[in-house]
Amino acid sequence: MFLYLHNGTLSGNVKKDKPILIMEDRYTIDEDGLLYRIDTPRQKNLARVKPMTKRLCVPLKFHHDMISYVHDNCGHYAAQSLFHTLATRYFWKSMFADAVEYCKTCDTCQRTKINYVHRFAPLHALSVPEEIGTRFSMDHKVLTRTTAAGNTAVFQDFHVLFQCLIRPLIQPLRQ
Repeated sequence: MFLYLHNGTLSGNVKKDKPILIMEDRYTIDEDGLLYRIDTPRQKNLARVKPMTKRLCVPLKFHHDMISYVHDNCGHYAAQSLFHTLATRYFWKSMFADAVEYCKTCDTCQRTKINYVHRFAPLHALSVPEEIGTRFSMDHKVLTRTTAAGNTAVFQDFHVLFQCLIRPLIQPLRQ
């Protein structure tokens, strides 16, 4: 894009040149020789407040340096906050993916932040009991309201009688 806007030359490859010709009106070169992307807001109310945003296009060799500087000096933002902070002033195509990847590999974030992703317990099949009464399980359930008899919870006890038959025993509990 920079070579086309600066010199007007194309590479000769149709696949590379077509996007450049389509997107040329969204880019401009400043008097300092820097490439900027110009975006207009999609919402009408934002277009009245700020009609255009001018974001600096960052070369590939500086992506990691930009992300690490902002992430480390702004309090170790999460990926989405890091992306929004960078996207207000800078532009490159894979910015969000790079921010996510950097946050996943940040040593400080991995040691100090809590992982809120839902973790599943590993599922392991229980073995079939060999003898009667060798396995039992218990469960305790607090009721939402007190029953007429004054019970507030239920205690459930399962005893394995045969290899496939389970006899539940339910006992009401008071306080």
